[in-house]
Amino acid sequence: MTADHNEIFELLDVEKGALTLQRIEISSWGNEVQLDCAYEGNPFQLLFEDVRSLQWDVRGHPDERDEHADIIGMFLGERDHRESAIIVTDVCEIAILYGNMLLLKAW
Repeated sequence: MTADHNEIFELLDVEKGALTLQRIEISSWGNEVQLDCAYEGNPFQLLFEDVRSLQWDVRGHPDERDEHADIIGMFLGERDHRESAIIVTDVCEIAILYGNMLLLKAW
């Protein structure tokens, strides 16, 4: 599967629009990673389970006053540890090698 920035919009069943990253929660000793995101202000979560690798690179100079990061690119990769998800924001870049991913939204 090739990296496709549009895949997240297809999964959300929306047109292209602004994505933001609100919060990241790492639990179970790094085995689970939850990204709290928003599409045009509508919240959704990406829950990565059976995480084998998590890489975090800081970009630029983050400001503690920032409440969210603008998502520049989101590539969801492939489950069963075949290809890492890569989330690029104006603050950081995150790569997650995972077993399963769930998209949670209430709208």
